[in-house]
Amino acid sequence: MHALRGARDYLVARFTRLKLGTEPTLVAFAVVIGIGSALGVVAFYRGVSMAHSAFVVAPALILPELGLLAFRPLVTAVTFAVASWTMRVVGRDHDGMNVPDIQAAVEHRGGRIAPRPALGRTLASAITIGGGGSAGAEGPVVVIGATLGSWLGRMFRFKPGRLRVLVACGAAGAIAAAFNAPLAGAFFALEEILGTFAGGYFSPVVVAAVVAAVVARGIFGAGPAFPVPETLGALGGWEIALLFPALGVICALMGTLFVRTYFGVDAFVRTGRIHARWLPWLGGALVGIIVFLTQGVVASDGHLNAPLDLFGRLPWWTLFGLAAAKILATSITLNAGGSGGVFTPALFVGAATGGAFGALVQTAFPAAQVDPALYALAGMGAMVAGATGAPITGILLVFEMTHDFELVMPLMLAVVFTKAVMRRYEKDSLYSGWLRRHDITLNREEIA
Repeated sequence: MHALRGARDYLVARFTRLKLGTEPTLVAFAVVIGIGSALGVVAFYRGVSMAHSAFVVAPALILPELGLLAFRPLVTAVTFAVASWTMRVVGRDHDGMNVPDIQAAVEHRGGRIAPRPALGRTLASAITIGGGGSAGAEGPVVVIGATLGSWLGRMFRFKPGRLRVLVACGAAGAIAAAFNAPLAGAFFALEEILGTFAGGYFSPVVVAAVVAAVVARGIFGAGPAFPVPETLGALGGWEIALLFPALGVICALMGTLFVRTYFGVDAFVRTGRIHARWLPWLGGALVGIIVFLTQGVVASDGHLNAPLDLFGRLPWWTLFGLAAAKILATSITLNAGGSGGVFTPALFVGAATGGAFGALVQTAFPAAQVDPALYALAGMGAMVAGATGAPITGILLVFEMTHDFELVMPLMLAVVFTKAVMRRYEKDSLYSGWLRRHDITLNREEIA
């Protein structure tokens, strides 16, 4: 321990003698954090794969496919129980270590993030996702990157202003590496973590995102994070002007359902009607039943289980049902012992909702030759805007997935209508609602 402290003091002293300016210092640290965040994403996915092998693959070796699905309630219950125990023992039962908590750390704690609860949340999330719970990987990887940035900044005794930027660099690098989307990663950190696009923050955050994406591409490959159909239909002017604003309204209604269901389950859990000891078992069993009824479609697979080509072919009523099932499964997972994020489930819900809307239009007006897959993609961005309150991130993420400029304009319309309508009916997003329920206020500007 003394040797480590001595090495740290030596590094700090040598770095201090360099007398670099603020921006060169932050950019230099952004490179290190970008590399570390990408490697953290790789390590997290390895952990998810290990949990998946233990909880899902191993039973599959001795059970037929139908038997495995029927066995899922017990498997998921065990998964939630282990994840809950991990968070309680390793994470010290910390009620946070998610994206809203990172926002609060930047706003109110000078960017200070406790490493041990972050480790507990990471392990619990890997177990939850690997075991088939309905949760996203973006929350845990953001915590990994942000904790790395916070730890480095505190090791070099940075002041809170610099520390906040390093936390945002870690979040940007994590999203960029996880989704192979450096633009979305950078703007997620600026939009959601820092809450500002001020010029002084821009350079280090962008550098961290780009470096992380380059490292991740060297490991995962250069393809998009989600399987996008190779051929997408063309868009007519009438579709852009009429159907995509309508899609925005539908996504706003589904986003409102998502937020209210999520916090409704949270409120029920907090009543204490179910003993904390039995909550993970019951919640896991319920999620396992949903997984069984949907033939495994709503279960997590380490990333986003949203087959867009399938969502472009299923009947509209089936897709609306899958969206509702994902909302319920995610709400139970994250309030009944499981751990993970809500960003990727929002993408799933948006893809299913958009595909359902496109399929409904296709059924009603077959001569219009509507491609439901286009609406599934636009629905993803719109749902991210509505459910998590990150419209710019939603637009950029879909663009980086498709590299399709033709989709950007209708996507922007859908996002704007989703935000406008959802704000009329629901004041909270999944992020801001968590903060409000923990009596935490962020100083973010809003139009009156």
